[in-house]
Amino acid sequence: MQSESSGDERLPVRKIFIGLLLIEFFLVCCYWVDVLTGESLLVLHGLFDLDGEGNIPTWFSSAQLLVVGLTLWNIALRQQRGTQGRHSTPPFFALAGCGAVYVSLDETAQIHERVTAWMGQRYVDWLPRWAGSHLLLVLVAVGLIVILTRFFGPELLTIYRNHRRLVTLAVVGIGIGLTGGMGVETLGYELLHGERTSLWYKAEVTVEEFMEMLGASLILLSALQLKAALAAQGAPAKSQPRRSAALLPREKSFPLTV
Repeated sequence: MQSESSGDERLPVRKIFIGLLLIEFFLVCCYWVDVLTGESLLVLHGLFDLDGEGNIPTWFSSAQLLVVGLTLWNIALRQQRGTQGRHSTPPFFALAGCGAVYVSLDETAQIHERVTAWMGQRYVDWLPRWAGSHLLLVLVAVGLIVILTRFFGPELLTIYRNHRRLVTLAVVGIGIGLTGGMGVETLGYELLHGERTSLWYKAEVTVEEFMEMLGASLILLSALQLKAALAAQGAPAKSQPRRSAALLPREKSFPLTV
């Protein structure tokens, strides 16, 4: 669509994506160098252990999500200043930015790991049993989801109609990140039974963390392109400069002869 193409012209999307992808491959390669050397290089292990926290891969994922949150907040502030009528969506972008910043914090502070450890287990296989014994909380959560869907539904449909490709890119990124962070992690735990020293476990960690980083990169690209598209859409059209009367060529007058 016109708004999306304008945003793509101003933003080097291909270069940004290739750069992020190269960084992610570099982090994975450093991790496997650490694995194949038996984690003997303490500095390398401390900086690039994909299964650890407080290192460069964790910072990279957290930084991507933080930029996503700041970009969505910027969109919300711009739309609030220049409201576009009933289809203005600053509350949605503000809430989505809060979600991205929370996930960014969770990457480094391990918030959900602490909560699930407090509930008794780390992985999501506890969820069905927990939901069965806390039915009231489940109903409250479902009610909140219904209310949010009812409140933001028309705005989401408007965003999807105007920027279908960018919304699809963000949804794909969220799906890849959740599949890696929840699906692959839980599947690996169930298949390996908590064993953490084999190469199969190292491979599971690689797939999990790479999918999380790739998903964050796709969400970041979507947010940056959406910001550029909305900025181009709201920019005033360039008008041709008016020529001054003094600069216009004078018409020659010829005397009339009879």
